[in-house]
Amino acid sequence: MRIVSSEAQGLAGPEREARRGDSGNAMVVALLVLMVLTTAGVAYIAVTKSEKQIAGNSMIATQALYAAEAGITEGLHRMAYPAESTTYIGPAGAPAPGWGRYIVLANGASAFDPDRAAQASDGMDNDEDGLIDEPNEHYPEVLTRQVIDANTLRYPYVKVEYKTQGGQLVLFGDGDNNPATPPTENFTDGTPVLKITARGRKGNADKILEAEAVRFPLVNVESAVWAGGPLGFDGNAFNIDGHDHHATPPLDTIPSAPPVRGILSLGSPGDITSQLSNNQEDNVNGNGGSISVQQSPFNYDFNQLWSQFSGMADNSYNGAQSWSGVNSAYGSYTNPKVTVVNGNLSCTGNWTGGGILVVNGNLDMRGGSQFTGVVICTGDVDFAGGGAADQAHVVGGLIYQGTMVNASRIHGSADIYYSTEAVNQANTVGRYTLSWWRER
Repeated sequence: MRIVSSEAQGLAGPEREARRGDSGNAMVVALLVLMVLTTAGVAYIAVTKSEKQIAGNSMIATQALYAAEAGITEGLHRMAYPAESTTYIGPAGAPAPGWGRYIVLANGASAFDPDRAAQASDGMDNDEDGLIDEPNEHYPEVLTRQVIDANTLRYPYVKVEYKTQGGQLVLFGDGDNNPATPPTENFTDGTPVLKITARGRKGNADKILEAEAVRFPLVNVESAVWAGGPLGFDGNAFNIDGHDHHATPPLDTIPSAPPVRGILSLGSPGDITSQLSNNQEDNVNGNGGSISVQQSPFNYDFNQLWSQFSGMADNSYNGAQSWSGVNSAYGSYTNPKVTVVNGNLSCTGNWTGGGILVVNGNLDMRGGSQFTGVVICTGDVDFAGGGAADQAHVVGGLIYQGTMVNASRIHGSADIYYSTEAVNQANTVGRYTLSWWRER
């Protein structure tokens, strides 16, 4: 008789079949786990690749934005320093509506400006050829000052233009003739507001930035003469006129422009008017008619003015100076400069200058000498002249502090004409500052 163990019998029975079924379930579970892990790995790789692409695109977009910002910077720099003849791109004459320039990496790049076509129908002479709105009219191009190589920041064009509204220049300055209030945009006083548009590219990224920049007034002029001390007068041929004059001959008054006082006096107006005889009263005119003299509601900080302008001077001299003859080094109306003299100054012999003249001492002008802009003197002034060809002449404004001697006087045929054109042009020696910008 054959004896079979119970263990062997059990493996051959239903229990053995159950264990075979468990083995199949384990395989399914293992495959499911493997599939889940594979899916997770693929998803991780996809997410990593996507994040890398996003980071790369963000970096390229940032680089394009930086390139456009660099274009804004070049535009500002090339408008800020008129003395840098190889860099400056501003107008050769007085600012006018319709003036502008493209700074480009290569000739013809201004065609990338989507707004360029509008210049052919804006009613202004954008290309400065004397014609208005001819076909394909646009601002002239100037090449970038960058060195063009593999590291060049790619801003295909930078558009630099004066802001206009209704065909008029928008200015930034003392529009209300009150130096106590902040400068604002207006149409009558100050320097032109600058608009700069720059396009930056990097790879497939393309960014356009728009910005506006302003020049804060370096000095406010609110009268033909601002007198910090008494002022004497001789003869009946001199003229102090607070009506607004054109800055260039024949120096006619601007009919629509509001006049200012002929003289603002830090002291009592009587200190000035008492020096005028009956036949001299109409030699000082402006707002209010003849004897246009008023006490000044403000004072100038002459120490601050000296520090400010001596630090930015195009010409600087120490010790007493005597100048005569025409010399472009002292500036002109169309090319204003800052000239400072730390000492007394005498100007004769048809000497001319333009911009801002600061004398830390006494100033004597006669012999046909003329300055177009703002004259600032910390001492006394003496303006004289023996005839039309011999007169001392200031077009813009005179500001003087006076001394204990109080020897200041206007006599002979000397003329001092208030002129916002001359003052505004003088203030263009200041630097532009960004007032706002945006990404378009």
